[in-house]
Amino acid sequence: MEKESDKKYETMKKIMDALEDILCSYQGRGHQSVYVDLDSLALFTSLIAYRQIQVENYRYDYDDNIREDEEAGQIYRELAPQTRWRVGQHTQIELIRMNALKQLASLGTPIYQEQVYYADTGSTLVCGEILPYEIFQLFTDMPGMKKLYVFPYPFREKWKKPLYFSFEPKEAAREEMRKYVERKMEEMCRIIREKSEGISGIIPKVEDIF
Repeated sequence: MEKESDKKYETMKKIMDALEDILCSYQGRGHQSVYVDLDSLALFTSLIAYRQIQVENYRYDYDDNIREDEEAGQIYRELAPQTRWRVGQHTQIELIRMNALKQLASLGTPIYQEQVYYADTGSTLVCGEILPYEIFQLFTDMPGMKKLYVFPYPFREKWKKPLYFSFEPKEAAREEMRKYVERKMEEMCRIIREKSEGISGIIPKVEDIF
């Protein structure tokens, strides 16, 4: 007979693996993994498992000829100067971004605020990779943010059509995220203080050299 703890572990592992597929799906230079930070992954997973974060998925028709779509092209051109994006490079990521922007066009006019942000609806778009801790920071630093939309790499063998996902935390989940970010910041400051004290006598000061 399967133990309750075994069932819980299997559920948590399935959520973790799904988050890996959703949040870190873009291969190539700079490729990340949610498993790089098990603390933040465990918290994010538990918040989802206990339904403190509502997750929804949406199918959409990927448009290979999106550059010919006048509306999508205009949104992309207006947004690109605010971001690190470039116009007219004709890369695959440009097409993915334009498709994502078209899908969320009803949310309002996007601006760039760390990520693509729709102020009218309090929604943020991530079209690329993002780690759980970075999601915690977004919800902590942007009080008006209500929902996060993530567009994974669309060409997946196990998906008949491309999917995108939304994450909407309850107030209790936002508080847990905030506490986690604050705790990590305090820990980082402590480490920096300890390290700086440890190297104070090793690295000479400028005035001691000249």
